[in-house]
Amino acid sequence: MKKSFVAMSMIFLLMLVGVAVADDTLYVTKQNYPMASTEEDLDTFQRSLVNNDTAVFLKLRQEGRAWMSKAGVEVYVVEDEGSGKIQIRPKNSTQIIWTLKDAVRKK
Repeated sequence: MKKSFVAMSMIFLLMLVGVAVADDTLYVTKQNYPMASTEEDLDTFQRSLVNNDTAVFLKLRQEGRAWMSKAGVEVYVVEDEGSGKIQIRPKNSTQIIWTLKDAVRKK
């Protein structure tokens, strides 16, 4: 009896953790925020914006490694590291994108 209670308790806890981890809150993007394929590209892209480094800015955009956000794209937050940067995934896509936390708002 005690073993089955422990097993049921463990299953219940695992289900709760699974629900907490699978955050399916839908967000939408705001316009003109930096976005990139990798965290490193996002950092480089941000520095180019701050330092008015047009060559780096254009190179990253032309290579498709970084871009400015469009408003209204529905996304899910995949990971929030608490550093002000987040990973998002557009709805109906598997692509992971790095951006700033301020670039999205709850729908």
